[in-house]
Amino acid sequence: MEARTTRVYASLPLAGPAGWAGRDILRGAELALERWDGDAAELVVLDTHAADREGRAAENARLAVEDERALAYLGDFHSSQVAATTPILSAAGLLQVAPTATFAGLGGPTLVRLMPSDEGLARGIADWLVHDARVSALLVVHDHDPGYGDPVGRMCVEAARDRGIEARSRPVWSHDESIADELTDVPAVLYVGVAGRGTAAFWRDLHAAHAGMWLLATDGIAVDWLARAIDADAARRTRFFTAQRAPWGLYGFEAMALILDAVAAGAGTREGAVRAARGTRDRDSVLGRYSIDEAGLTTSPATGRLAIADGELVWDRPGLA
Repeated sequence: MEARTTRVYASLPLAGPAGWAGRDILRGAELALERWDGDAAELVVLDTHAADREGRAAENARLAVEDERALAYLGDFHSSQVAATTPILSAAGLLQVAPTATFAGLGGPTLVRLMPSDEGLARGIADWLVHDARVSALLVVHDHDPGYGDPVGRMCVEAARDRGIEARSRPVWSHDESIADELTDVPAVLYVGVAGRGTAAFWRDLHAAHAGMWLLATDGIAVDWLARAIDADAARRTRFFTAQRAPWGLYGFEAMALILDAVAAGAGTREGAVRAARGTRDRDSVLGRYSIDEAGLTTSPATGRLAIADGELVWDRPGLA
């Protein structure tokens, strides 16, 4: 009897605002599959772009679960989608490798994540403040998002305090509030949130209030249009921190490579694939060497760092400040 080809489901945004990143991840996954020299595997690609992206992702997960030939699921892109699909996939014992999700509250017995969590990001920011910026105080300004700005802002304050930095937080100022009074003698401000129409003006106001202050942010505002809008003086004191440390395509490549290795080591069973992937130790990859801890999370370094040079986002390097 002819052996049935293993199927790997990929659930990613292929259109919409995140479509370019999803397509890059998919191209990386396809390249890893092309280079695989083990038993054949079939890739089933499902789009998650929809008005209800979490609902669409859940539909994709159910399709994978119901396919007896499916041994792994690559996705999803957004943390909210992973939160929706993990219970479905875990209940069926299906390996899930999420290449990009960072929300600290994610977890499940079949979930593997290749990007550090927001808690790791907060620790990485605090380490940079101590060892590179050498500041002793930090003001964390966060947006009002209960799923990101508020909790990640708290993580950043806690991580800074753990390293001896005097840290406090507050929600972003309203239009009728003056920001200057709170910035006297503050060596660094960290904004935790996403970019909006008023972000460029907000950045100008911060720099005008204290020109020598570090202007820091999480990757929610690391966008090209904002980099172009920030003037050169403010840009020299600006850094964006991100859990992403490589192009999206490399995350897709490694997600598929890990899946294929786990499926091969798992003797063609869902349980075996999960056991092999979650048991990963000191794996050399395009993302560097990493292990998977008992919670299914990578041990890779927690932060990448972006700066602005000539109006463009670039990886931070010595001499940009």
